[in-house]
Amino acid sequence: MTLNILGLDIGSVSATAVAMTPEKKIVKRVSFQHKGDMKAVFNTLIDAFPPGSVAAVAVTDPTPSLIPSSRIYDGRVALIRCVKHLHPDIRRVLSVGGEQFSYIRFDAAGNYRDTRENTSCAAGTGSFLDQQARRLNLQGIEELCRIAMESSGAFPEIASRCAVFAKTDLIHAQQEGYALAEICDGLCYGLAKNIADTVFASRREASPILFVGGVALNGVVKAHLETLSECPLVTDEWALYFGAFGVALECLDEGGDFSKADPDWTRGDGQLRDHAPLAYHYPALELRLSDYPDFDGDTRYLFDFAKEGLKSVVEVDLYETPKAGELSVTLGMDIGSTSTKAVVLDADRRVIAGFYTRTSGRPLHAVAGIFEAVEDLAVRLGLTFLFQGVGTTGSGRTFIGRIVGADLFLDEITAHARAACTLSPDVDTIIEIGGQDAKFTTLKEGVVTSSVMNSVCAAGTGSFIEEQALKLGCEVSDYSTRTLGVVAPMSSDRCTVFMERDINHYLATGFSVEAVLASALHSVRENYLVKVADEGRIGDVILFQGATAKNKALVAAFEQRLGKTILVSKYCHLTGALGTALTLWDEGVSQTRFRGLGLHRQSIPVTMEVCTLCNNRCKISVADVAGEKVAYGFLCGREYASPTFVSSNTSGFDLLKVRAKAYRQASPPAYRHAEVIGIPAALHLYEDLPFWRCFASIVIIPSSHRRLSPHRPSGGVRGYLPPP
Repeated sequence: MTLNILGLDIGSVSATAVAMTPEKKIVKRVSFQHKGDMKAVFNTLIDAFPPGSVAAVAVTDPTPSLIPSSRIYDGRVALIRCVKHLHPDIRRVLSVGGEQFSYIRFDAAGNYRDTRENTSCAAGTGSFLDQQARRLNLQGIEELCRIAMESSGAFPEIASRCAVFAKTDLIHAQQEGYALAEICDGLCYGLAKNIADTVFASRREASPILFVGGVALNGVVKAHLETLSECPLVTDEWALYFGAFGVALECLDEGGDFSKADPDWTRGDGQLRDHAPLAYHYPALELRLSDYPDFDGDTRYLFDFAKEGLKSVVEVDLYETPKAGELSVTLGMDIGSTSTKAVVLDADRRVIAGFYTRTSGRPLHAVAGIFEAVEDLAVRLGLTFLFQGVGTTGSGRTFIGRIVGADLFLDEITAHARAACTLSPDVDTIIEIGGQDAKFTTLKEGVVTSSVMNSVCAAGTGSFIEEQALKLGCEVSDYSTRTLGVVAPMSSDRCTVFMERDINHYLATGFSVEAVLASALHSVRENYLVKVADEGRIGDVILFQGATAKNKALVAAFEQRLGKTILVSKYCHLTGALGTALTLWDEGVSQTRFRGLGLHRQSIPVTMEVCTLCNNRCKISVADVAGEKVAYGFLCGREYASPTFVSSNTSGFDLLKVRAKAYRQASPPAYRHAEVIGIPAALHLYEDLPFWRCFASIVIIPSSHRRLSPHRPSGGVRGYLPPP
């Protein structure tokens, strides 16, 4: 019986294997998605490649150590080895897998030149596309590709940088009436655009590109990439197997005795290598220093509403029950990307009622639902609300404010700070985590001294928590009770795509669902403290605001890490709206412009546009109100009338860009000498490259080629020649 070399490449999502003869002929290949279950992977491979047929098992370095193997090789080296074997004339390779993509170049002689890879973000990878397929109730990336091929019209622009923002865009696209095929096509285009922007920027070349990896089988992505790169892409039948093929070749190149069966590759119990004992990185989530509020008011109920196809509910909390009759109040509204909130505040600054509902990508309809709920509450209590002023905050404050006739448009930082100072006068730090954004604010004596907001990544936000709960079959309302008192392993704090990898890994190695859920809370906290907050500026009176503060276990995670008391108000999910309502009473309004609660019975036409100034591809809702166009949905915060992207760099000066321009070195078309000295553009040498270039330009100049100074000796002297 001929013994074969078994090459294995097991990544974060899928497993591929090839059996190769010593003559480098492939006799069998298999591929499948493993979902983190290494025991199932091992059994599948054993069934496909019986123990007596395998002489050696070679694996790529990402392959889990639980799988028995005799030789391990670098994944990139294996890929290059396979490329040289199957396509010796190829000079460029694009590999797109589950969590990574890379662009490898070779010189004219076929020697390795350089590699460009994606950053620590899963946008532009197969896992991103697979996750969106599941959101569309499709079986996977294969079905998504098949449906996308049926698209014949214009596709929607979908934000492909973040899995959470993409979810919002999918809702928008469905509401706008796009067909499923067009939505799938838009997802494929977004993926291709992310790859092209990373690897092809300023690298336009005419030679064909070998396209490998799981995504290479997606013909729609391939077509979009060819258009964006202006270059043909070549794909063959081995696109999935380059890693497994390459390690088998490396094993044969290395040599050895392949006449005997591999003793580790045998059938039987215990043949899957034992994993290390479960390592819990974080202690149990418990509140030890902080008092946690009771969120119940006098009455709580759900109010159902339907508005132009949007069916949803408003959570109504009645905190004070005033006497029937007329009541002077202010109305503060916080229109966010994920949720819309409102607070009714009387003249004594008492919160009469709070209202909370999902924005669902339709802020105007969400506000209409809240207006209907406020009107219903007034009827229930026998009240007539006399609105002394109405204000808005949040990302939709201008859009909604102009439609409803708001008297105040308040930025979120000021609104949350105003509420915080009322709830806790000594507050010096505000942790605010919303659905798709997070903010860190410091105060001194009631005045904001600094504020930072997260970038376009939802990893440390409420939507991130919801995504993990959905994956693990946990209701968001049960999240806290299932994770309090639970110890947890360390997991990725980057994004939902990488978190899914860790979930699969931990579940496969024996961790409980509760431990993985708790791990996600630690990830949110770490993401916030590293990427948003300035930990050195966190004070002693910390107020946690936003709907995520209603998760007691998340508050415990912050307390555990900071070792300080974390204050949470029973109005934590309403603080933006509360701060707006308080500011209205502070400033006073001589005559309100509010158009009234009856606005919810009117039909206001809203059209949709897509902002193309950056890859966020923001979906803009545009309404025509009294001849004025108002819009909602800009992630960067720009106004509708502004034609430019709003940069987070308010100074307009970028030291790194200026420095890069000053240090830029153009490669000469040819060298003057046969000997060329290369200096690595890395580490501290990079800082000295201009000086090395100057030094290398000092050459021996024969005296016949220069005018001698009367004070210099004749003969060869050192002189400076400018770079060619």
